[in-house]
Amino acid sequence: MAVEFRSGLDDAWYDVLITNDGCDRLRVKFVGFADDHDEVYEVNELSSFNDIDEFSRRFRPLSVQVQDTECSQVVKGMLVCASHSIRHGDRRFYDAVVKKVVHEEHQFVKGEEECSCSLILFWRHGPKAGSLTAQSLDTICRVQPRTNKMHPLLNSFLKTAREKIETTLSNISAIPRDIAYDTKTCMSNYRHKLSVSLSINQDKRTSRRALSLISSLKDGIGNPSQGVGHDTDVEEVPYIMAIENLEKGLSPLKIVEFIHQQLSISCQAFVSPSLSSEWYTRGTILLDSRKNVDKLSDFLESTDHIIISASGRPWVMTEKRRAHERLRGSIVNSMLISQKLLERRTSTCNELKVASSGTEEYMRAKLLQDLFCEYSNQQRRLHQKLLVEEGKIWQLFNAASKTKPR
Repeated sequence: MAVEFRSGLDDAWYDVLITNDGCDRLRVKFVGFADDHDEVYEVNELSSFNDIDEFSRRFRPLSVQVQDTECSQVVKGMLVCASHSIRHGDRRFYDAVVKKVVHEEHQFVKGEEECSCSLILFWRHGPKAGSLTAQSLDTICRVQPRTNKMHPLLNSFLKTAREKIETTLSNISAIPRDIAYDTKTCMSNYRHKLSVSLSINQDKRTSRRALSLISSLKDGIGNPSQGVGHDTDVEEVPYIMAIENLEKGLSPLKIVEFIHQQLSISCQAFVSPSLSSEWYTRGTILLDSRKNVDKLSDFLESTDHIIISASGRPWVMTEKRRAHERLRGSIVNSMLISQKLLERRTSTCNELKVASSGTEEYMRAKLLQDLFCEYSNQQRRLHQKLLVEEGKIWQLFNAASKTKPR
């Protein structure tokens, strides 16, 4: 079964086949390329939950070529996969959003309808990222929505990687299990360099070079229970979802009302106090079932829109996981206090809205969202480095105490 895979080298999408290559290895074979262009990924190289999430997002169903007779189905705001000529004979496919359709009368050649319209595209990836170009209909494909049913070999590979991370983290005694947290950050389209092992010759083609290896075990500090419940749903189990980059002054009540209005699901919300030096705040959403958390997650992660405040500040979802009962009680108790304090404030930042893909509002929010993701990832790495350095100090003094005479 062929799927699309987005290369970490050039951000281009390729048709690939997935095969097993040993117990803990996955081979990605590029359709139309020789075997020496295959990429081989090892479970141990996905060293954090963030790596696992980002790696899975690089796969999706095959995009479908738009036919001339389907011209009317291409509308403003539509996500497409469009070809771009790097050089003569070298075309690569990148994601873009239809900004405008310039309609022209279609021609008929030998009884076949040919579209003469021009499409103004806003490129999301590749060498033209962030710019507008005019394209013809025959250069675009319709992106197919992702489904929960992943490729079985990919699903098995990710499950093994998740289990190994959980086993490793459970042995880190310096991190209490009840307060460990998932490092699944910036789940939109922020480019995160994957740690990979590639069995390719780097001098074959510039479009198939090796990816840089920058992930390490330190990136794997996360929630040991992250993978629990991913394969089977347990009803009435509370879940929490962390949202960053909220507008200061946003009330929990407004979050609850907005989510209910958009999705018709009930939830609880808590907005955390922020430091005076911070220009944003963060919140936690509590949901009562996996079904509702998946529904909200799909809504927040959709590439068709971005949730923004009245001033244009975009939401960034950074975590979702099952909540322990003790943690749930702590959040609810904090809600009762913080909601009263926040609702006493006079604020003009309470309105939330949906910015649709293809609009100027969306483009600005996407750039701001990516910028925040970059900042958040840098901050996360600093936190992990601090934790590792603290662990070294604890080990040093623990070793010294054992050598002291009693």
